[in-house]
Amino acid sequence: MFDRGTWNVIRLSVSFMLQFFAYMSQEFIQEPLIEAESKRTGNIDPHAGYHSFAILYFFFTFSCLLVTPIVEKITAKWSMVIGLLTYIAFQAGFLQLNTAYLYFTSAMLGVGGAFLWIAQGKYMTENCTAKTVERNTAIMWVIFKISLLAGGIFLFVMFKDQTLTEFVANGNFRMLCFIFITISIIATINTICLSPPAYKPERGEPETLAQTLKTTFKIMIDAPMILLAVIFIYAGFSRSFWIAIYPTCIKFTSRLGSNTTRLLAESCIATGIGQIGAGIIFSVIGKRAKKLGKDIIVVLASILHLLVFAAIYAYFPSDAPLHPTDNIGYFEPNVYVAIFCSGALGFGDAVIQTQIYSYLCDGYSQESSQAFALFKFYSAASSTVAFFISKYFTLTGHLTLYGLFAILSAIAAVIAQQKYFHKVQHFHQGNSSTSKVAPSEPIKIKISDSGSTITN
Repeated sequence: MFDRGTWNVIRLSVSFMLQFFAYMSQEFIQEPLIEAESKRTGNIDPHAGYHSFAILYFFFTFSCLLVTPIVEKITAKWSMVIGLLTYIAFQAGFLQLNTAYLYFTSAMLGVGGAFLWIAQGKYMTENCTAKTVERNTAIMWVIFKISLLAGGIFLFVMFKDQTLTEFVANGNFRMLCFIFITISIIATINTICLSPPAYKPERGEPETLAQTLKTTFKIMIDAPMILLAVIFIYAGFSRSFWIAIYPTCIKFTSRLGSNTTRLLAESCIATGIGQIGAGIIFSVIGKRAKKLGKDIIVVLASILHLLVFAAIYAYFPSDAPLHPTDNIGYFEPNVYVAIFCSGALGFGDAVIQTQIYSYLCDGYSQESSQAFALFKFYSAASSTVAFFISKYFTLTGHLTLYGLFAILSAIAAVIAQQKYFHKVQHFHQGNSSTSKVAPSEPIKIKISDSGSTITN
């Protein structure tokens, strides 16, 4: 039977599954939805969805470095509640789209997202032991990623017999917003009702904000972290592509069929399957994956993404991210290729995220909070750039940029592993007798929308 800490993790996981079922379903169609509303009323910039993402990630980037002391002060549960309320405020803006409100709540959501994810990591810390951490991490990952798969199925049902343009014209998207807001409210109430942590957190000497930033910037200029930063940046580009830019390409490519919104939902399902599949595979072959090496795994994932980028370049028109188009790539757009690419993007992204956290565990076990903050800083910064340039870049421009960083991230992974992290790994193995944690002792873990990092 599960212990109290695991039950707390399950309840927390349900909150995140509900919240991100609502948010990611909306996120997948945000730019096409705004573009359709702009066509109908002319009251909002057709690319306001991209601007919103850029603002969100800009504020999230810097908030990750600043909110930790506040989370420590007001507790993890109430920090998560604050974060969830910003999601509700953002979603409410789609009931009556307004540019100023959209951009303001995007900024709020960036700050709120930092509260949510940092607090979630803290709450997980307070409910895991060395004995339960792997199980609890797996539970959190699987339940959370169900949100993406379920969101895709939900969108498929909603758009099975109507296009997004028809959906907007009929005013039905407001009903969709009410559904998402209601689900987010349920997630917030469930979070408010979370039980106290199962394990009393360690109370060391609290760090001031200045001390936290000093430690963070010291780590930032370490040679291993500089190499990892390249992978972090690519992780941000990768997520921004599969969560918003590529779905927009599918929606805007009319040669894929008369109802590309339904295809968009199928794409979301495929991405969810890819993400969950990668998580299951690595949970099953964890030890074998370690023998293969993190660098080789990152290289293989990068090669997979490069092949996917090549397929997207060949089958999609270059202007697909910008507006609805009847053009084609080198070949006629193909539904099966589009769906396969969605699944492969999700799979490769999950693989890279998993290895990032493995690097952080090996090299920064004593400074996990700062290392985690730097990962979120770099990845959110690159996502900000990706969304900012989305209004101007053709698909060719996007794929060239992401392909370049896929290659650089593979090179950085090999150098980092060969020059630094294989030594760190052997050091830990050689000193395992002095660094073990008793099975009943609380263990520190951070989980985000991208993966997890564990520290003793």
